[in-house]
Amino acid sequence: MNRVHLRAWLLGVAAFLVFLIVGLPASYVTPWVSRHVPGLQLDGVSGSVFNGRAESVRFGAESLGAVDWSFDWLAPFTASMGYRVQIHDADRDLSARIDTGLGGLRVHGLMGHMSVASLDRWLPLPSHSLNGNLVLDISQLHIKDGRVQSATGQLELDDGVMTWPSPFTLGSFRMELAAANGGGTAAAIHDVASPLHLDARLTLGTDGHYRLAGTLAARDPSDTSTRKLLSQLGTPDSTGQYPFDFNGQW
Repeated sequence: MNRVHLRAWLLGVAAFLVFLIVGLPASYVTPWVSRHVPGLQLDGVSGSVFNGRAESVRFGAESLGAVDWSFDWLAPFTASMGYRVQIHDADRDLSARIDTGLGGLRVHGLMGHMSVASLDRWLPLPSHSLNGNLVLDISQLHIKDGRVQSATGQLELDDGVMTWPSPFTLGSFRMELAAANGGGTAAAIHDVASPLHLDARLTLGTDGHYRLAGTLAARDPSDTSTRKLLSQLGTPDSTGQYPFDFNGQW
């Protein structure tokens, strides 16, 4: 076999292998997801490994909606498996690029919105205590071994309404995320449009340890309903603010 024929034969074999890989049914994704993300379940899977859809995604007992994915063909040049993913249902519409590699899971350009009610089972509050809309604009999110290693971007709570311990219109708040010195994530949290004045700082270590500290006060000192709500926190300091400082393991 001369060089011309050998080259043509090798190209033909390569094209055939690519055809086989691209045509792999999406059902091959299901066992891979089960191994790498315990608790995540895909149902109603269709399409191919590189361009497919799952009618239902569940994490534990929680339904996350439907998901569509498409392979990013530039990903192999970055030594990762990169997909563009969209998750959507009545409670959420999110899109992002997800890369998997030896360094863990990296999410880029996570954008969209979701209802606070869809996070109910993960909130440290009694069920149905908080309603509103969460808007995400996350530039980068790095997760390894189930823990957040770093995050940049912002989250915003719009039209927040509290039903516990008493009904109250919270309004809107913003969290700005950045890389922390020495690793982990640092966030500044403040009110955008609210009867409450909030100034807080959150630090989240790569080991899952967190600290949330700041002050809370009534934006208008003459607002009796807000002052009544805050009085449930105890006694304010000499400036009329309620300082807080929590830490723990996430």
